[in-house]
Amino acid sequence: MSASSTPSAGQNRILAALPAADHARLADDLELVTLPLGHILYQPGDALGFVYFPTSCIVSLVFTTEDGSSAELAMTGSDGLVGIPLVLGGKATTHRAVVQSAGTAYRVRAEVMAWELDQHGNLLRLCLCYTQALMTQMAQSVVCNRHHTVDQQLCRWLLLSLDQLPGNQLDMTQELIANMLGVRREAVTEAAGKLQAAGLLHYRRGHITVTDRAGLEARVCECYRVVRTEYERLYHLAPVSLRRDRARPNPATLRKRAEARLQQARPALPDAQWESTRLLHELQVHQIELEMNNEELRHAYDEADSLRRKYADIYDFAPLAYFTVDAQGVIVQFNLAGAILLGIQRSQTRPYRFAAFIEPPCLPAFNRFHEAVLQGKSRESCELRLTATSQRAAKTVRIEAVADESGQECRMVVIDTRTEKRDKQAPPQQAAACHHQVFTDHAAQAAPQATALPAPTRRRGS
Repeated sequence: MSASSTPSAGQNRILAALPAADHARLADDLELVTLPLGHILYQPGDALGFVYFPTSCIVSLVFTTEDGSSAELAMTGSDGLVGIPLVLGGKATTHRAVVQSAGTAYRVRAEVMAWELDQHGNLLRLCLCYTQALMTQMAQSVVCNRHHTVDQQLCRWLLLSLDQLPGNQLDMTQELIANMLGVRREAVTEAAGKLQAAGLLHYRRGHITVTDRAGLEARVCECYRVVRTEYERLYHLAPVSLRRDRARPNPATLRKRAEARLQQARPALPDAQWESTRLLHELQVHQIELEMNNEELRHAYDEADSLRRKYADIYDFAPLAYFTVDAQGVIVQFNLAGAILLGIQRSQTRPYRFAAFIEPPCLPAFNRFHEAVLQGKSRESCELRLTATSQRAAKTVRIEAVADESGQECRMVVIDTRTEKRDKQAPPQQAAACHHQVFTDHAAQAAPQATALPAPTRRRGS
């Protein structure tokens, strides 16, 4: 379905209105296709795989009832696009999009279009302007079909179609026009006969040639003028200043974009000088490629640094205590909640062993737990007692931990399991009891059971 000729993307009004930088970024993803008469782009309920920008074809948006009756909601040509649900945040359509006049169109993948729209730039503004104009066309179609004669409806439909085409001829049967207008074919035949008798058009074997456009405009109802005025008003709105994110990276077209930037930066050389400057040209293009790669790396670094700061704040101010402990049990890293829990200051540089904050009866259980975490690949948990500090009394906590990728460090979250009520009611000898249970991830979700523990391992400093 690829087109043999290559019309300019400027033949579509939306693409032509894009600034040079936006158009250059989108150009690599535009695919020119030829759309034959009657070709269906979408059916009701279809997910949108492409967005189409017609250049010389006309696409009708048609709604069909359960009994097979159909009516045209609106038509789209070189002044717009096909794929409005994607612009408005949807993924599927409730109507059928069918080609009513064969021609060419540029199409772009839905995921690329969605990325471009998310940049909140000129493409989004133009698409939203066209959406409003299309809504006006739909509204006027409803009014026209309800209150105006078939003659006037036919004039409106012919003029809107001609606005999308370069000439004054339409390849259209009366039956197709009747389906678009939602009227009987005999009514269209009668109306076309009146217009032909008045010398406004000539109809023969599916070909309609408008011979007097001014006469059609004088005979049409006000609906046509309302639609055209709204289209012109919206397309001539001044661009607004919107947030612009960085250009979408596309490594496959890096050289092409570098060539384009080089051509913008210097005037074209005469053909006779091209050979003598070829090496210089290659070096300049390579330099620009490196600069563009450097820009992308800088943006990626800034994004990564921003994310790092964001998640560092989340880690530091989390309400739960987080600790990273090495294989010797030394605390490598901890957050603010962890510092408060153990009563230590983060500004102090001397190392702390986590076992130093555990009550002696619980040390064997913690040593077994720590060893099981480093040796295993699944999440482990245990329950033990922390010693009292100057800021709090001794308390029971539950520790959940997992080893890092190297198996050399243990990442722990420490959760206070006591409530105020249990602190007052629990006997001291019961509160001092330590329990150690080891669970795998799957066993913990299904039916937690205590597993057999290996023999206690003597830890240095325990």
